[in-house]
Amino acid sequence: MQRSVYVQTFGCQMNTYDTERMLQLLRPEGYEPTNDASSADLILLNSCTVRDKAEQKLMSHLGTFTPLKEHNPDLVIGVAGCVAQQEGERLLKKVKGLDLVFGPDNVDSLPELLRRVRERGERVSETELHKKREGYQFIAGEPSPDQGPTAMVTVMKGCNKNCAFCIVPQVRGRELSKPADEVVAEVRRFVESGVREVMLLGQNVNSYGHDRADGVLFADLLDRVDAVPGLERMRFTTSHPWDCTDALIERFGRLRTLCEYFHLPVQSGSDRILELMRRGYTAAEYTERADRIRAQAPDLHLSTDVIVGFPGETEADFQETLALIDRVQFDLIYGFKYSPRPGTKAAQYEDDVPEEVKVERLARVFERGEAIRRPRLATYTGETMEVLVEAPAKSSKANDQQLTGRSRHNIVVNIKVGNAALALFRWRGKLAQVRITKAFAHSLLGEFVTVD
Repeated sequence: MQRSVYVQTFGCQMNTYDTERMLQLLRPEGYEPTNDASSADLILLNSCTVRDKAEQKLMSHLGTFTPLKEHNPDLVIGVAGCVAQQEGERLLKKVKGLDLVFGPDNVDSLPELLRRVRERGERVSETELHKKREGYQFIAGEPSPDQGPTAMVTVMKGCNKNCAFCIVPQVRGRELSKPADEVVAEVRRFVESGVREVMLLGQNVNSYGHDRADGVLFADLLDRVDAVPGLERMRFTTSHPWDCTDALIERFGRLRTLCEYFHLPVQSGSDRILELMRRGYTAAEYTERADRIRAQAPDLHLSTDVIVGFPGETEADFQETLALIDRVQFDLIYGFKYSPRPGTKAAQYEDDVPEEVKVERLARVFERGEAIRRPRLATYTGETMEVLVEAPAKSSKANDQQLTGRSRHNIVVNIKVGNAALALFRWRGKLAQVRITKAFAHSLLGEFVTVD
């Protein structure tokens, strides 16, 4: 029976990857994706619990979607991801009309879980984490029918760091690395389907391989992926400064496909707050790593995460964060207000920074970051850079049609074209040389020079 599935994804790229695997598993079951939730036979909300706002959005969407069952009694509604893992059966009790709850380690069971809902009339909660070092089976990623020029490939799951603010170890489990041969085979399948850029994913990719006995660590894995014939670009995320080794840094500027972009979360510039956060490094140690990265690849763009308003953060602590931003000169900053997450160490601390102070500090972080980013982007005006063409630009209008892609530095570049639909058909997945005509706060505008 042909059915349709609507998936709403919240949170990180790992959730986006999990969503792709869900659709991959559902396709043989007769489900095709739809953008119209009101006509779907299955609605899945892939949730995030890292930040309170994402969890609130999930509950709001459930409130919107569950009334659809009045008009379609066959509709099944499920919640996946980190909120599902954390709440389990409690979520079924909270939300009338919710049929299915399953965690990240149970994605591979989705077809069977759906059969239990549809054929047996059960309300199902499946949230068992795989806790052993052996026996975990990663879902092998396969290109989708509408696969674009980029693909995500998970290389590991879980995290062993236990940062005070982070719920990931509780909802994603301990670190388990996918065998290198499986990673390379997956990348090869995507490349053979037309993919030109891969993103290697993990909660902490830098610690890849430490749970395995084959001796292949993350820098070695990069070497193997770089050697895949036909691959043009490789990125990875997310990294922890603790495991940012000399071997990893040395790969920048040496590996042909490794892009000049590195996301390395710092979270705070205050040693006192970093210790409370259980980050395992000092501000000086972080800046020393950043200096080594930039020395290896001078043109590299470095981005980071910053949390403001962590329990106990004083104005003096915050000033140290601003000083670190000025010292490192980040090309992009992802900033967040601290919110306590149940089950974390920090949830036991007093959340003593007033909300208005968090808002004001976050605005100052963004202001400082933009003061660095704008002039840096402006330096590209008049230059020609390589852009992987991906899709129509969101800013495209009838009288100003544009395509969009990214440079090797992970900068969004919009490209003026005459007919966006025709241009996308001709140029999607191409590596274009684009002359930059204008710089904005977070993107560049250009025009085609040549297309491979």
